[in-house]
Amino acid sequence: MNTLGRALKARYGRRLRRVPLDLGLSCPNRDGVSGYGGCVYCDLSGSGTGAAGELSLAQQWQRELARVRRSQPEGPAAIAYLQSYSNTYPDLLPLAAALEFLSGHAETAPIVSVGTRPDCFSPAAAALLAAQLGRFREVWVELGLETADDRVQEIIGRHDRLENFHRACALAREHGIQVVAHTIAGLPGERPGGLLRQVDEAVEAGVSGLKFHQLMVLRRTKLEHLWRQGGVVLLEPRQYIEMVADALERLPGEVVVHRLVAENPPENYLAPEGWPSRAKVHGLIEQELRDRGSRQGARAGA
Repeated sequence: MNTLGRALKARYGRRLRRVPLDLGLSCPNRDGVSGYGGCVYCDLSGSGTGAAGELSLAQQWQRELARVRRSQPEGPAAIAYLQSYSNTYPDLLPLAAALEFLSGHAETAPIVSVGTRPDCFSPAAAALLAAQLGRFREVWVELGLETADDRVQEIIGRHDRLENFHRACALAREHGIQVVAHTIAGLPGERPGGLLRQVDEAVEAGVSGLKFHQLMVLRRTKLEHLWRQGGVVLLEPRQYIEMVADALERLPGEVVVHRLVAENPPENYLAPEGWPSRAKVHGLIEQELRDRGSRQGARAGA
């Protein structure tokens, strides 16, 4: 499997650790432009650290870099990951300032990755990221695909469209920016084969990387309320392992797998209960492929 760890080791001689950073921004699905309260699964920290309310960007960087340095004391060590909320919204000034700061640390963090919604990725945002290609060795934009079904987008309160994902990917590629797409398995209303369709759409859009996530119930989300009412059916580990193995078979071998399963701190996490550790799930997915006599890309284009 073409995992991120293996890909980075081939390019940099070692694995690089993500340094998650929070600019304290927002999302059009929270401030009323598209909706209020965010997607059903998104918590109050915008699926990030929530650190912006406590620490400056420089303080966040120093704290997270110290954590990374404990395992990698020398050489390039980090991916600067602007994670929380939509980092190209509502305007580009905070992102531009953050990139200016991080460019002074590009030797330590040769990759910068910017998370945002597809409908928030504008030509101006693409141009800003493209301007960083001379400062960093790699520039990524991480786009939430989440579902390839616009009907599900409405069910989960996301208020985005598949066409926006394709438009954003095309815009990034035109500017030489690598795209990492986020998928979610098990969303309410998702039809059988929904994860496979997400992979197919991501491949068609020309992504360079993919993250797989299972639906999780976190505290302080709309999904928590639905779950407590018994209105949410969550995947079992075996279901998820088989779904991801099926998806990997459809994923061309050159696409880097950035994540196979999601996790969240215990203080935020509610369900599904009893899941194996991330390392265990990784191992079970790889074992499933071995048991099938299969591999990533075995059914690509099928």
